[in-house]
Amino acid sequence: MTATSLLASVLNWLRAGYPEGVPGADRVPLLALLRATPLTEDQIKEVVRNITADGSPAMAAIDRDEIAEFIKDVTHHDAGPENIKRVAARLAAGGWPLAGVDDTAI
Repeated sequence: MTATSLLASVLNWLRAGYPEGVPGADRVPLLALLRATPLTEDQIKEVVRNITADGSPAMAAIDRDEIAEFIKDVTHHDAGPENIKRVAARLAAGGWPLAGVDDTAI
């Protein structure tokens, strides 16, 4: 899978798993799951830009400054295995290929 197709797939999974936007309780676990993918830091930021673009339902639930702060600090915050599993289950329902995610993140 190319980096471009992986990025597009991640965006599609997020839109399927969170059609109304990402709620506050799922933001840190979601970023933990994204970090467990082969996405680069720049690609993760691109995912955030796409889900927070004008007109995105996520804009009602999260703003760019807030998500940028989460990205910066996510390595210092433990999302907790129960939260990661909950978010992973929601994304799996949207087609997220959990087999490709590092098991230590889940």
